[in-house]
Amino acid sequence: MLLGISVLHRGAMNLLGLGLLGIFLAGCISTPIVPEVKPKGYSFWPAAPDEPRIQYLVSFNSSLDIAKEQSGFERAVYGESVEAYSLNKPYGARLWNGCIYVCDVRAAGVTILDLRLRQTRIMGGAGQIKIGKAVDLVIAPDGTKYVIDSVERAVMVFTPQERYRTMYRLSAEANPVGIALFGDRLYITDFKLAAVRVLDRNTGSEIMQIGSRGGEDGQFIGPLGVAVDRAGNIFVSDTLKCRVQKFSPDGTLLSAFGTTGNRPGQFVRPKYMAVGSDDQLHVVDAAFNNVQVFDPQGNVVGYYGGSGTFPGAMDLPVGIDVHETDFDLFAKFVHPAFEVERLILVASQFGDQKISIFAMGHLKPGSTIADTLQGRALTAPGVVPGSQPATGPAATTAPAKQ
Repeated sequence: MLLGISVLHRGAMNLLGLGLLGIFLAGCISTPIVPEVKPKGYSFWPAAPDEPRIQYLVSFNSSLDIAKEQSGFERAVYGESVEAYSLNKPYGARLWNGCIYVCDVRAAGVTILDLRLRQTRIMGGAGQIKIGKAVDLVIAPDGTKYVIDSVERAVMVFTPQERYRTMYRLSAEANPVGIALFGDRLYITDFKLAAVRVLDRNTGSEIMQIGSRGGEDGQFIGPLGVAVDRAGNIFVSDTLKCRVQKFSPDGTLLSAFGTTGNRPGQFVRPKYMAVGSDDQLHVVDAAFNNVQVFDPQGNVVGYYGGSGTFPGAMDLPVGIDVHETDFDLFAKFVHPAFEVERLILVASQFGDQKISIFAMGHLKPGSTIADTLQGRALTAPGVVPGSQPATGPAATTAPAKQ
């Protein structure tokens, strides 16, 4: 089985999908109130006759998508018109505690879509200290928010209540673009330095750097996305080398995979990444308009998304987040035969599906693939007609120290 993806044609992915069946295991009010949206159809990956592993659920583009419906009294007093706050160009994004946090590079601060309170608000967009240009953020288990401000060349820190706390300034030459967190450490990709800066999240002091400029494995040319698995291993995507590298917590290179190309396991414009509790790595590619999924060894196991207008299509995606809670908010969008194991958020810079929510899961006991066929949307089959499948990703493992 495999996760159907839209980068490559279906035949290519069928060769790579064997064994997927076993890899996809398992401050707000609590009433689920995401507004009703009539879908154009259910989008699943992979396509039938393979068992579905990913379902597209819903997208958000503005404050109107989560706003409370006006009562008759409110319409009589205030009229029908409601001013919308639209997302312009989302970059990094996170789903946390019923809220979607969006780094919109064409808007001030961080836009927050509160799905439970059904309100839109801005963090760091006003006051004495403002975010110049938010490109990515990460949220600690205690709710503290760490936002990359590319204008200030700093990490802006906000409390669980979304109030400004402090700023960790980097060097004047820094160009921070991505951020991840594990324990008390922040991992920040610096595009200009061509390295990953590791900071103490409580003090902002730099602990070490991972990598250096160069074309060899263990080095970077254009580091962009960064993600950390449950063991503290660090994954870094290099958007210019079209490669993902895996490092141990102490910065030792463990492995690397990916090359430039349009086949499974290859990249053209890899962006941000996310790791779920199943240790599967999700890598966004803005050229393919999709997300490829890799196992911990760097083998591609599937993909989802694609170019087009179908539900779940992407348009220059960048941000991604894998989320393990808040299932109740999206339950009404899930196909009756599908069981959700985790949620996935993908942020596209353009189009009418800017913040899209997907569910990763499996068929419910007693359900069959035939149960999902009625109402299915037609998703994109691939990018290059006639492209040949790869027998596996271009992966390398770092040699043991001598």
